[in-house]
Amino acid sequence: MITMRILKWNLLPVFGLMIVFLILNIIITPGFLSLSSLAGFISSYAPLICVSIGSAVVMLGGGIDISLGAIVSLVNVMLITLFGKGWGMGAALGSALVVAILVGILNGFVIGFLRVNPLLATFSTSSVAAGLALWVMPTPGGQAPMDFVQLYNGLLFSIPTPVYFILIALVLWIFIKMTPAGIWLFALGRDERKAYVSAIPVQWMQFFTYVFAAFVSGIGAIALTGSVGSGDPLVGLPLSLNAIAACVIGGISLLGGSGEVMGAIFGAIFLGLVTTTVLAAQISPFYQDLLSGVIILMGVLGATWLRGKRTGLTY
Repeated sequence: MITMRILKWNLLPVFGLMIVFLILNIIITPGFLSLSSLAGFISSYAPLICVSIGSAVVMLGGGIDISLGAIVSLVNVMLITLFGKGWGMGAALGSALVVAILVGILNGFVIGFLRVNPLLATFSTSSVAAGLALWVMPTPGGQAPMDFVQLYNGLLFSIPTPVYFILIALVLWIFIKMTPAGIWLFALGRDERKAYVSAIPVQWMQFFTYVFAAFVSGIGAIALTGSVGSGDPLVGLPLSLNAIAACVIGGISLLGGSGEVMGAIFGAIFLGLVTTTVLAAQISPFYQDLLSGVIILMGVLGATWLRGKRTGLTY
């Protein structure tokens, strides 16, 4: 019962922010709650939600991954390139996911077994992945097959297809949480040394978190490709920091071991609602990024302050 109360409190700030901006969107755009409008919103922000889930798992284990956006870009251009060469949908999607997993394996090995600082390691792999994306496709271009785009932006069993991308990532996390690996993950994030003394496979757990994050980011990249329908070597780069912001707003500690993946999902939805609010308000493009940044900063500070006040960690 105590755990549930703490969990609900951790999610309360981001849930409140999400509701406020949902109401603002409804006021500014009366048809926002229509099926087509909601489907369009989910289609646009499913990639960020998937990347946020991956980033959340890494952060819960006490790490950080700033290479996920570059992985999304690399998978996007790889997918479009393979489609352009006449590959079938299954082969192209599978190969693109393998590329994402390989980057995750590199991250996990360098951080988990070679003990390189996560920030430095993922910065390096981000540069490598971004460079490969530019090498594969120097300029935006290409086109995804129409049946792939229609499938992604359509309905599957009366549910928008992008929802299934989010569910795949979420179900994978739920499965992990129900196994000993879920307990090990939180123990690792709280205190790596104690986790090691407790015979938790620290190196393998760190390795796993980065592979998992890369895999679900690959899923997000497939969703992004279905949404935009083309390739762009820079398209995913903003997602790394946006996902980290979504996690922090959603109550996940940068120090690790505290938080809930659902909070990261709420945080990603909040960021999406902020963007749609600013766009719907027809604010000058010169001020859109500034206003969005200020709102997000206020959201981060407000959510962090409320959680600190609740736990007695404010000064």
